[in-house]
Amino acid sequence: MNQVSCECGFSARDDDEDRVADMTMQHVRASHPDLADQVTPDVVRGWVELVP
Repeated sequence: MNQVSCECGFSARDDDEDRVADMTMQHVRASHPDLADQVTPDVVRGWVELVP
């Protein structure tokens, strides 16, 4: 399972890394718009953790 956890408490989990990146990008745009210009899907993929 792929997972990204945000310091604000948001968590995205899915078997598909691209879906996790998409969910996280949506979260960043909605909840952290000041970071939206700096965060790309490739940056998000660097945050992905593999969890059981």
